[in-house]
Amino acid sequence: MESLALLAVFLISLTVLGGPISLLLTFIPQRLLPLAVIKIWAFVIAAVAIFVGLMLIVNVNSIGAMSMGVIGIATAVLAIYRVIKVIPKI
Repeated sequence: MESLALLAVFLISLTVLGGPISLLLTFIPQRLLPLAVIKIWAFVIAAVAIFVGLMLIVNVNSIGAMSMGVIGIATAVLAIYRVIKVIPKI
């Protein structure tokens, strides 16, 4: 049973932490990391957060899990928007 709880925590943390981490990656200055590395990592982490967040929203009936999924999806979509539109202009 502990392994099932660990799996649930891992899946929820992917969406709850993945969206904000990918958004924070878009604010890292280019002098610390190359722009391509920032864009690739932010996009990959955001895509995982969106996928897991959608799974949480569709498959889970609790309000808490749905709100965590919405938060993860919202921040991940904002991160992808920044990767596509904002970062190339900097």
